[in-house]
Amino acid sequence: MPSQSTLIFSRNWSHDGAEVSFVTRSVAGAATRFGDVTIVIPGPSGMEVADGAFDLIAIGGHETAWPAPDEAHVVETFASCTTVVVDELDDTVRLLLDRFDLMTQALHVVSPNGQVRRGSTLPFLPDPLGHAGSLGLHVPVNPLAAAHRHNGLGFTGYLLVLTDRPGTPPIAPPPDLAAWITAALHDQNVVVVEGGSAAVWQGRALRGIVPVETRTDLWRLLAHARVTIDLSPGPIVGRECIESLRFGTPIVVPGSSRASAHAALGAGLSFSSVSELISCLDQLRDDSFLAELQEEASRYSETWYGDPDRFVANLKSALA
Repeated sequence: MPSQSTLIFSRNWSHDGAEVSFVTRSVAGAATRFGDVTIVIPGPSGMEVADGAFDLIAIGGHETAWPAPDEAHVVETFASCTTVVVDELDDTVRLLLDRFDLMTQALHVVSPNGQVRRGSTLPFLPDPLGHAGSLGLHVPVNPLAAAHRHNGLGFTGYLLVLTDRPGTPPIAPPPDLAAWITAALHDQNVVVVEGGSAAVWQGRALRGIVPVETRTDLWRLLAHARVTIDLSPGPIVGRECIESLRFGTPIVVPGSSRASAHAALGAGLSFSSVSELISCLDQLRDDSFLAELQEEASRYSETWYGDPDRFVANLKSALA
């Protein structure tokens, strides 16, 4: 019989494009390996929603807004849980936990944003001073993406830029930092991904646009790039950065981002200004230096983000 019972409060469960949704779903899936898991979401009170391996329980509210505590649907089985996981912690969730008499259970938070006065934030990033206490995460990719380049491109070894303009179609001019890259490194193909498309630039000239319609399309672009420059990595682990690393493609990321932890541990480089960004990319012109980063990218990502069994074991220990 399962020895642990985990209750997950998630208002981002259905936001497939949000990193917090991806990480919360990963935690839920891993937790099923060692105990019962119950998922609670905002929505019409008492409604159950089938979602793959889980039946989601709605307790009131609408979309991503939790109900007021006195309007919440009371479910008696909540009291039997041993651990509570919250994707994003705020005062609304604290009031709900109190409403369900859950404030005495072990509390763990997925998103690092906000102040956690009671409980702990789950550590998905390795500690640069020894990796102690990190859960890692399982970030899956399809290795077959490395076998064939994206059908829309007739070349590989480009500089891949993931932008900080979500939902923006690729139009001229490119984002400022991408424009600096293609101007400073005018002999390089720069592929800018945003708005479901990849625009190919060289020397500030737009060479063409190809669609990026599936995750596999993105993986192919990541797998065949010389480097991935993520201008706005995810706020928890930088999912696309890890996917790039799992294909052996080093990353270049802002030093202020949480994904800079990956670079600090040898899997890439970080920058804090335009000049530092161009300097990083100049370093990657050196094939021997690039080969060292590629090797470390693969080793690091497989160790911390490629082993589902290790993640399950670490999570079980953290939630116990």
